[in-house]
Amino acid sequence: MGIFVVIAIIELVVILAGIIFWLFSKKKQEQMVYNAQQLVKGKLNIDDIPVEGNKSSQDIIASGLNLIKSNLLTFMESTKQNTVVLSDAVEKLTNSMEANRKDNEKIAGNTISVEEKTAMQLNMVQDNMSLVDSNSEQLKEIGNSMDDIVNMLEETGKISDRGIADLEKYSSEMDVVSADLQDINDTIKRFNDQIQKVYEVGDFIVGISNQLKLLSFNASIEAARAGETGKGFAVVASEMTGMSEQTREGMDRINAILNEIMQSSSGVTESIAKCTDTYNNSKASFGEVNSSFRSINTNSNQIQTRLTDINKLFRVMESNYDRSKDIASRLCDTAGDINDMAAEIAEISRDVTNEAAQIGENTAALDGMLSGIRRLLGRFDTGISPTKARAGKEIKIALLSMYDNEFWYGVERGANYAVKELEQLKAKARFVPIVFGEGDGDEMVRNLIRGLVDEKFDAIIYPGFLGGVEGVLNDAVKKGVKLMTYNCDCSDKNLRLACLKPDSIEQGAMAAKAAYELANKSGNVGILMGNDSIIGNVERRKGFVDAVAKYKNIHITEEVKVDDDGDDVYKKTRALLEKNKNIKVLFLTNGFPAEAAKAVIDAKCLGKTCIVGFDLTPALFDYIKNGAIGTILSQDSFGQGHDPIIWMYNHLVDKTQFPGETISCRASVADKSNIDELI
Repeated sequence: MGIFVVIAIIELVVILAGIIFWLFSKKKQEQMVYNAQQLVKGKLNIDDIPVEGNKSSQDIIASGLNLIKSNLLTFMESTKQNTVVLSDAVEKLTNSMEANRKDNEKIAGNTISVEEKTAMQLNMVQDNMSLVDSNSEQLKEIGNSMDDIVNMLEETGKISDRGIADLEKYSSEMDVVSADLQDINDTIKRFNDQIQKVYEVGDFIVGISNQLKLLSFNASIEAARAGETGKGFAVVASEMTGMSEQTREGMDRINAILNEIMQSSSGVTESIAKCTDTYNNSKASFGEVNSSFRSINTNSNQIQTRLTDINKLFRVMESNYDRSKDIASRLCDTAGDINDMAAEIAEISRDVTNEAAQIGENTAALDGMLSGIRRLLGRFDTGISPTKARAGKEIKIALLSMYDNEFWYGVERGANYAVKELEQLKAKARFVPIVFGEGDGDEMVRNLIRGLVDEKFDAIIYPGFLGGVEGVLNDAVKKGVKLMTYNCDCSDKNLRLACLKPDSIEQGAMAAKAAYELANKSGNVGILMGNDSIIGNVERRKGFVDAVAKYKNIHITEEVKVDDDGDDVYKKTRALLEKNKNIKVLFLTNGFPAEAAKAVIDAKCLGKTCIVGFDLTPALFDYIKNGAIGTILSQDSFGQGHDPIIWMYNHLVDKTQFPGETISCRASVADKSNIDELI
């Protein structure tokens, strides 16, 4: 009885297992059928079918459907981006061709004007040649005159030199005459002194004569007293008196002569003095004349030097004239050639204008082809499409984005496609990259938001992890600006209408499952935790940790905080691996898997450790193929850039309601099993 019960229980368990397997298989089959139906309808915004990795027929079909969807999405996003690039190129080409057409019309018109003015130029060149020939004769006459002036100045200089020499010789002779006059004057002075002495001797003789006369008078008196005895004395006295009178008379005559001599000497002295004064005055005048002659000579030499220099310059002018004449002749020939070429250019310009018109037609055809491609792309539902309703005024929407790794470049591509879609609807969308530099990054972001508000933007979409901006966002809302977040939600959910983001907790759980399989269901794993002020990092970690706790043989042994910076991720990953080489899988919550993979290789842990991270980009393909990266979870960067703009546009135009406060974006997985197909 007991055996039958056991057998019955076993049979019941087998039956239940079969039922469960059948139900599970049926559920997977239903999901595969549903996904296949959606793909046939062109709806690509569907989740991947879970694959167990046991290589069953269901897993193979599920993997194929997932791959078809992923490749179609990749193709669609790439095509959308290419249409943006082509559309921009066509627009630029159209503008360029229009400008080129107008320029060609101007060139054609200007060419005719050039042709006319070239003919005028040719006439002017010919007239100029005549003037040049006339100027040549005048230049030659000026040159000859300058040569004559130089020769005359040279002769003037020689004459001036001789005059200076004669003046100097005359001055020397006058100096001799002056010296002779001075000697005569000195001699006369000495002669006058001698005459003065003669006067003194005469006075002495007159005195003796007077005494002799007095003595004679006394002798006469004594002779009278002596009577006869004194008659001889009387005779002597009489003679003495006579001699005294004669002496006086002689001296008077001598004095008269001396007076005349003195007067004549005074006249001579006065004449000599006048001569000396006259000579001195003449000498000063001659000095001035000599100085004038020297100045004339100096100026003459300077003029001669200047004229010599001018003459040299004139000779240069003559040489330049010859060259100018040659150039003018060639210019005349060139003007004739230009005149001929201008006619050819006018003809070519007309041909170019016609060709530009043809290119314009081809560009219009290309633009039409792009419109057709957009319509074809519209048949595939990869996300949200713009409403067919039209706004009564221009709608302006801005999307702010980080710009520091490949994920955000994908956001930019999606936003640019939305920009092109809305351009056709007379709406304006703008992608606003946030590039941090030195200084206060939060203030820089606040200024960006203030600027958008000042420009009267109707809506602003921003990553929810931006900090320090609540104040300006509150001000924006008060002014009627609509807000939406993406990538992760903000702390004050009352500010925004909705948030488009991946399910970060679910992503963490998917990363834990990938780590479990990469570690062969047992071993140590680690966490590279990004900035914990970003909600997305916190939720990914939570989903990972909670899911790992369900795997008995998987243990989290290391957790390191890393900055949102590639260099920091590389350095800390390498340091962790050099410290603990027993870690099989490292889960990176932020967006720098390439730097973490490089650290795995440089730490010589390739084949022992791999990275599980986010955001598939071409730069990661080789790391996935060589095993440095085990799994990459994608979070639809293109859609995160595109879809929020279109959702907001539809809401502003026709009050389309958001599907909820949170809108989930697609998630997909890339690893060694599908990377070749994805490439």
